[in-house]
Amino acid sequence: MQQLAVEQRRLLGPRAPWHVGDIAWAARQHEEREHEWRIRLWVEDGSVVAWSWLRGERHVLEHDVHADHLHLLDEILAEPAARLAFAFEDDTGHREALARHGFDRPEERLRFLVRDLPAPPELPPLPDGFRYRTVTGDDLRERVSIHREVWAPSRVTEASYAQVRAQWPYRESLDCVVETTDGRFAAYCLCWPDDANRVGELEPVGVRPAYRRRGLGAAVCTFALRRLHEEGDRQAIVYGQSDEARALYESIGFRVHATLVGYAR
Repeated sequence: MQQLAVEQRRLLGPRAPWHVGDIAWAARQHEEREHEWRIRLWVEDGSVVAWSWLRGERHVLEHDVHADHLHLLDEILAEPAARLAFAFEDDTGHREALARHGFDRPEERLRFLVRDLPAPPELPPLPDGFRYRTVTGDDLRERVSIHREVWAPSRVTEASYAQVRAQWPYRESLDCVVETTDGRFAAYCLCWPDDANRVGELEPVGVRPAYRRRGLGAAVCTFALRRLHEEGDRQAIVYGQSDEARALYESIGFRVHATLVGYAR
């Protein structure tokens, strides 16, 4: 699945529907529910050319299809248990395939944003005593704590985040935080590299409620972009569902280039 994501990004650039980090994060943060998943692979000449992944209480049918194998869409979307599937808003062919299988009611939208990284961005100053850094294995409890507080209720646990850390292509050097004077994490941004395409992804991003409205979200993301550049990436992507998230990312140089829509049946 990750190999197909790399190939799709090579072919489609920012229009690729998946990043290798999406798959790693989605798989490992909810690994305890793996027994509920149904993953199907379509293989040609030893390479995965399409996959589908039915998961979650909402019966979401995630999927990816190589640009040369779009004829497989109808077979993928025929999954009877699926209740929600996604397509780019301006992708007429994909939307028509969804409609043929009853996915015709828009329910949610996710903006795809991108920015180039020709040079490392300058870091904004932090409040006195705060500092930028990346995590280590000793930070597992605090790293999980901030995620659970930001995204409450959250299924992420120390055990599941240990699995995230063990998953390719996770790197400690790209797990970025802003640390407070008392050693707590005020904000964080996890980056996923795609070395083959030199494109990094920010997923997920969060700021503890007590530290919001102080520019720390933009600061930790800028630090993450700098770390991506230092490790060789020359483009970054991120997704935003809310207007507030979009505004934050646009404030640090991202631009919306596409909208992914979830269609229900």
